[in-house]
Amino acid sequence: MTFTIVFLTLIIALIVSKTKTIVLRNNLDAKNEKRVLITGVLLVIFLITNATLPYPQSLYWFIGLGVLFTGAILSYKVLKVEFKRFLSLNAKDKIVNVMFYSLLIVVTNIYL
Repeated sequence: MTFTIVFLTLIIALIVSKTKTIVLRNNLDAKNEKRVLITGVLLVIFLITNATLPYPQSLYWFIGLGVLFTGAILSYKVLKVEFKRFLSLNAKDKIVNVMFYSLLIVVTNIYL
């Protein structure tokens, strides 16, 4: 259980850090900043409930997809700008970003 708490804390810190970076990099207004923060909070709450509550795995997939779709709808404009920024990166940085976030998702699914 200690490993799960430490791992969950690290993932939450990464989400908070990335949310803050996105808000500062895009110089968002108050409305879009709230939307991005709500998306981050939804992800954090989903990860915490995934690690602490004993619900069936299929329910977590359903809730997880709901959180992702809700977050995408809330932060659509910001996601579009961030995707354009991603496409402007060179090939090496694109590969590193894709591999890092893919590995993060896989490891999160294994341990949580």
